[in-house]
Amino acid sequence: MKEAALKILARLRDDKKLETLVYALLACVVAAAFLAGGGANCRGKTVTERESPEKPASTEAELESRLEAILSQIKGAGRVRVMITFDRGSEIVPARESQRSTGENGSNESSKPLTVSSSGGQSPIVLAQIMPKVRGVIVVAEGAGDIGVRNELERAAMTALGTDLASINVFCME
Repeated sequence: MKEAALKILARLRDDKKLETLVYALLACVVAAAFLAGGGANCRGKTVTERESPEKPASTEAELESRLEAILSQIKGAGRVRVMITFDRGSEIVPARESQRSTGENGSNESSKPLTVSSSGGQSPIVLAQIMPKVRGVIVVAEGAGDIGVRNELERAAMTALGTDLASINVFCME
């Protein structure tokens, strides 16, 4: 085993292309481990902590309202209105109860949504609400005539929604 390792090391020293390839692969592995491990930012929070919102938006309309509220806080923005379009509606993932039965024809598995009783009847238990991908964003702001304010609004919307600049258009408010 030791001899095999020494032969490999000797070959690495002799073949510069192979040595460079090994170093490049090692650098990729280290970078991937750092990114997957949630490297710390300058405030000591991990990436996953930083990306999780304080309170997740439950509807598209609530997301628009929250974005309007934060964008209007940008210096010089003034009043702000936001419209967000999505590639589909939000998806609700209900809790399900699985039942397996074995009969003459083999085993059969079925599931039904779990519900709770409420004043309006039965309501499904929701495990998660999956927000759709943002297709486009329109921001209308009083201060959008100033190029600096416009850039700040674009950057803030891009960051908040996790979308690209091409999906965001900023216009001056009448």
